[in-house]
Parts: sequence; structure tokens; C-alpha cells
Amino acid sequence: MRKTRPVNALKKLGIGLAFGAATIMSMPTSALACTQMYMGKNLTADNNTYYGRAEDFGPRYLKHFGIEPSHAPGYTYGSDESGFSYRSTKTTYRYSYVRDHPSQWHGRYDAYSEAGINEKGVSCSATLTTNMNDKAAKADPLTDTGIGEYS
Repeated sequence: MRKTRPVNALKKLGIGLAFGAATIMSMPTSALACTQMYMGKNLTADNNTYYGRAEDFGPRYLKHFGIEPSHAPGYTYGSDESGFSYRSTKTTYRYSYVRDHPSQWHGRYDAYSEAGINEKGVSCSATLTTNMNDKAAKADPLTDTGIGEYS
């Protein structure tokens, strides 16, 4: 009869645990993170600019594409989620947007403008859920008067 040595048994146990942990860590998970991707023309082989955004809210969530016109000085911008209000002192830029379809926000056309590019070529991915570590929160704390994710 062959005896099992304690070192071999521990080695087998360690290999089994490592394999189990690796298997669990390699399983697909769902991440709650809206993500933006932008590659400028100097970073691509064909000199094209690529822009994309992934959303985690839900599958097949209806979107609306539009163009926000330029506004003259004095245009007031506000956030429905807080008392934030800003009156522009300069002309605003025209920009394209992708936002949630008005049918999902009681007919409102201003809900969740998620991404866009202005007439100067500056792009933005917005409505990113606010979550931060303690160091970031200390440097830039959340307030009840700021612009909310809806706006």
C-alpha cells in the first residue's frame, strides 16, 4: 500500500484551490459602468476618428439623436435634480447629442444627454454614475446643488 505524503497532499490542495479561484475569476460578470471610447485620427492607421459609448442601463433602450443649436449670451441652463442654474455670458456652441428618447421621460426632450460632439470637435460622454473613493471625494465632494445625472 502506498502512503500519501503530507507535502504532496498540501500541494494538490493548493493547486486545486488556485484552479478554483482562477475559474471563478474568469467567469463573465456584469459591470455597472457607462464607458466612453475615443480615438483621434493620429491614433488610428486610417487617420479616422472613432467615438463610441456603451451603456449599462438596460438592453435595447431607445435613443434619440439631435442637434442643439447655438444660444446667444443670456441663455439659462438649469438642472431639474437640484437648484443649479447658470446664465451664459457668451454664445454657446452648437452640438450633436444622443439622449434617452422622450417617450421614456414623460415627453421631455432634455433627459440624459449621454454623448455628443460640439462644432469645435470637442466630444463628451456624460450621465456617468457618480462613485468615487475617499481620496477623490475629499478633493471634489458631492453637493446637493450641482448638476445631476439627468441633466
